[in-house]
Amino acid sequence: MRVAVIADTHGLLRQETVDLIEGCDAVIHAGDVDTPDIYEKLKGQKPLYLVRGNNDGGWAGQLPELLRFELEGVPIFLIHNRKDIRETGENVKLVIFGHSHKYSEEWAEGRCWLNPGSCGKRRFRLPLTMAAVTLLDGKIGAVERIDLETAEYGKNISPAAGCRESMPPEADRRKAVGRILRGMDKGETIAEMSLKWKLPQDFVEQVCRIRVTHPGVTAEGIVNKMEGNELRGR
Repeated sequence: MRVAVIADTHGLLRQETVDLIEGCDAVIHAGDVDTPDIYEKLKGQKPLYLVRGNNDGGWAGQLPELLRFELEGVPIFLIHNRKDIRETGENVKLVIFGHSHKYSEEWAEGRCWLNPGSCGKRRFRLPLTMAAVTLLDGKIGAVERIDLETAEYGKNISPAAGCRESMPPEADRRKAVGRILRGMDKGETIAEMSLKWKLPQDFVEQVCRIRVTHPGVTAEGIVNKMEGNELRGR
């Protein structure tokens, strides 16, 4: 499962954010939606987990100030302001909050503390960011920082996922591509293959995309294509 994590939209839902949400299975919003129309748009896209922020007015009275829930077996704690946390629960593996508009990711004793930053209205000169988290079998598979202005999503995958750089070393590429092709034949998802083989999710996605658009291509042909060469090995 791949989850879009956002916060502090403040009445602005950018198209880049909408596009990225389309590729996810659920949305977590850490508050300060600001306007009910944004809430309605988000609610109509994917399963939505949302808490009330300090700028959410009377319309948001029905929203909780904090949420405890599970996705893909991962216990999650959601709140707007980290300073308001009194107790999360011992089994929580992912704590999500917002408010500061500053992206942060901290790991302590097997728990991830994540602030996706703001992907809505800009605050001062802070970057526009969100996050995508991959969850599988009770574990956090990957945490991606997404910088909307540079569109470099999938390039900042947390080492906690066991992932390496965006492209595996040359000696490992054909082996990695071969594993992905076999996984596709078995019906495995991108998230499952990324976690199983400790490969960056954007690399797995790229391999799958080439395979789908070029039926019959071999692992060698895909590697050539990814390295900017002519598509060979068909």
